[in-house]
Amino acid sequence: MDKETIKALAYLNIASILWGGNVFFGSYLKDYLGPWSIMSVRMVIGSLIFLFLLHKAGQLKGVTRLLSWKEVFLIALSGTVAYQASVYFGLRHTTAINVGLINSLAPIAVAFAAAFYLKENLGRQHWIAAFVSVIGLVFILSQGSLESLYALSFNKGDLFILGSIFIWAVYSVAAKLAMGKASPLVVTALGILLSTFIVLPLGLYEANYLITPVINTNVIMAVIFIGVGPTVLSLLFWNKGVMVIGPARASLFLNMVPIYVIVLSSYLLDETLHSYQLIGMVLIIGGSLYANRQKADKKT
Repeated sequence: MDKETIKALAYLNIASILWGGNVFFGSYLKDYLGPWSIMSVRMVIGSLIFLFLLHKAGQLKGVTRLLSWKEVFLIALSGTVAYQASVYFGLRHTTAINVGLINSLAPIAVAFAAAFYLKENLGRQHWIAAFVSVIGLVFILSQGSLESLYALSFNKGDLFILGSIFIWAVYSVAAKLAMGKASPLVVTALGILLSTFIVLPLGLYEANYLITPVINTNVIMAVIFIGVGPTVLSLLFWNKGVMVIGPARASLFLNMVPIYVIVLSSYLLDETLHSYQLIGMVLIIGGSLYANRQKADKKT
């Protein structure tokens, strides 16, 4: 294995850790800040950094002419506002481990969204992977209980996270179309900049009238991490890794996110990994690995 490949694998793992950290710190912050407050601070920090990066790359001037406002609005509304809101609202009612595990469905959901909107072909492996992953999802949502399944009694936090997966699939398709006209840096930056104007009023209203923020050193550090790590650095590291080994092989590292969430949550939040979660994790990640491995094999 050459040095560039080793660097790429390190970059992709760092991106996965940062995304896992978003779930971990999002769960930690639920006792101190409301969802819109977390998103507001995160978007402000991210916007400032992306403005600097665009300026440094010489892409700030004329950037708004690359994409239509409809495209930017869809990217902002789906990938940043709706998706992150679903995650942070979900974390108020379910465990970080469940969030990480349910998010493992994202690669398969994106594949089916791409097939529907972009007319990309779905192979037999995608249908097999989807079937296996849905079984895993049922294990997690029902907590391994047939009674809960029969009664359709599910944790509402888990349902928020499940909804976020479908929102992420819409965002992925919209972003892929937009990146045919502009770079990933421009697409992401414009989405976050517009999102800031949407979530900031909601965050201010929430902080003043609904959920009073509790500020301390740990909260400030956690918010800074979310604003810098999962919002900015994860994208930069991910793109560096993809440039070396390609998107097909890189997508396999998305399955590392729930693993990092489990490790962080078990050791730092004292959450327990239950047997039904373990079964669900094996089925969901196994299905995703199967679908993506087949895709990668066809390209080699």
